[in-house]
Amino acid sequence: MDARVKRVNELLHRMKKGDQDAVDSLVREFGTLFLNMAKKYLFDPDYADDLLSETLLELYRGSIRSFDPKFNGLNWIYTIIRRKAYKYNGKYERYIPLDSLENSVGCETSLSSFTSDIALKEALLRLSKYENEILYHKYWEGLTVREIAALLHKPRSTIQYDIKAALKKLEKLLKEDNNE
Repeated sequence: MDARVKRVNELLHRMKKGDQDAVDSLVREFGTLFLNMAKKYLFDPDYADDLLSETLLELYRGSIRSFDPKFNGLNWIYTIIRRKAYKYNGKYERYIPLDSLENSVGCETSLSSFTSDIALKEALLRLSKYENEILYHKYWEGLTVREIAALLHKPRSTIQYDIKAALKKLEKLLKEDNNE
């Protein structure tokens, strides 16, 4: 185990024993790391502070009882943050956030690149929410098919098929737009 994992495990072990100062130390030493993780998984990063507060409260109120110090505490917290982020995302529409694409279109971008970004946005808007969701998880979050299947409670083969079908549909929509 590296030093960070050992330190997180030590703080989680202290929290498990009821040490309230351990929560403060965890936030002070690793809060930025946890906040960045929350922002990575949320469609709207403005909710990251709320998500992190809820995560720490959940830990303190009871989840900490299930922590085993023999395992990686940092990964354990990451898993809780990711699970909570998916629940947050579920409260709102799940789709590829178009503003993330808008950020990729800057003044230095060429006209052809700009036009292709607009075409991509328009094509994405014509996909279903489900198609957007699986493509978002696969290509923007970098999740594996297995992780997406677990997240959406569907068989891996279904997710694999649905990703291929969504990509074919997206390709078809882009070709249609180019022919117009």
